[in-house]
Amino acid sequence: MNPYFPTGLDRGDGVTPLPAQPKGTPGSGTFGTPNAVGQVINDYAGKSDGKSQPPQEDASSPQIERAEQGTIVHRFKMAWADGLDYIRTLGRGVFLQDSFGDVTRVLAAQLNSLPKDQCEVVVTAESISFDSPPDEWQVVPVESGIDILKNPRYNWALSPAAGDDGTYTAVGDINVTFYSLKSQIVRMIQTYRDAPVFPSADTVNGLFQNNVLQAMTKQSDGTQLLPLNIPILSPDFDPTLPNTPPLWDGVIANLPAGNYNYAIIQVPVDLNNTGDPIAIALAAAKEIISKLWRQEDTPYSVYYQCTLSQYFFAPTLLNPGGIIQSPVGIVPDYFISPSQDGSDTIFDNFANVNPQDYSVDGTAGGADKVSISWLRKADEVEYQRTWFKTTSVWIGSPIGVWDAQLYSSGPRPQISTDYVQMI
Repeated sequence: MNPYFPTGLDRGDGVTPLPAQPKGTPGSGTFGTPNAVGQVINDYAGKSDGKSQPPQEDASSPQIERAEQGTIVHRFKMAWADGLDYIRTLGRGVFLQDSFGDVTRVLAAQLNSLPKDQCEVVVTAESISFDSPPDEWQVVPVESGIDILKNPRYNWALSPAAGDDGTYTAVGDINVTFYSLKSQIVRMIQTYRDAPVFPSADTVNGLFQNNVLQAMTKQSDGTQLLPLNIPILSPDFDPTLPNTPPLWDGVIANLPAGNYNYAIIQVPVDLNNTGDPIAIALAAAKEIISKLWRQEDTPYSVYYQCTLSQYFFAPTLLNPGGIIQSPVGIVPDYFISPSQDGSDTIFDNFANVNPQDYSVDGTAGGADKVSISWLRKADEVEYQRTWFKTTSVWIGSPIGVWDAQLYSSGPRPQISTDYVQMI
């Protein structure tokens, strides 16, 4: 067997030195006979008739196709005995390298019998130096199934905002934070959901004197009283006795006598101030309750799953995911930028089309107002023939944000103060 057979972009002209095959085999030599002086028939020891055809590359070889992947076909004519040696060597997956340094990998090798103890060897190889398959890109909307409390129409009003734990309403000697008030409103909604009709206040955690719809008593001055439980640390509290939380005006000196570990204060909310955060939260709660009454608890909402698949000739470093990361700036512009120059993205019009879900402040606007929180998922790798398919996935949600601590790309905490602590 002549190890210097042509591969890749080489041709066996009998003159040009070719590298030995498979890839990595030392040495170089020629293949075939020169057109000008070569012999068509040579004596070869060991052949039954003493005469045979030396290996020659077919006149139509190589056949080079550059499509989804570079494919090169070489055809050789030779003695049957030589063909057996070649077919044993050229198994699927064998690496070959031409004189230009381009590497191919055998996809298939075929041995065809010809008259007079001759044969044809056909070697089909795929390039792993150029022409990898094109990237693939997919954007799929997926129904989130998010509860109505998390819907952007209500979430912005009910979820504690920055500064809510430092904003207070005074009731007697007690400073009640907006954080506590909003949390209480959410608990009221959850209580209504669990027991939309209940016989008495004592059966619902001992918190409400009436059902949720009547718990906020509106007064003549336009305020409503929002009941809120306040923990009472009493050394005389006996858990074996009935726990009867009383109404309290918030003045320390006026704590009623009795056996209880929390008391109920009523926090006034000015409903005439339509921009007050608690008034807005109460209005959102009442609308949610009307939707729940009609069993509209899971309104239609979607998140976007973006999938990018790229092909490589060697394994690549993987991303384990679990971090907050946007695909913008990573996905090629020809997939994600309508202008194709990276100055815009396919998501830029979301705040105009659906400001309620996708706008930072809930009003229509341009790309600067679009609100999408992105999470990078773990990469996936699939090996196919001669290349590695690496798939990266991002999830973009208009609802809330991915937790900055759980999905951080930084190191995990090393000391106690590295943790974000609620209490």
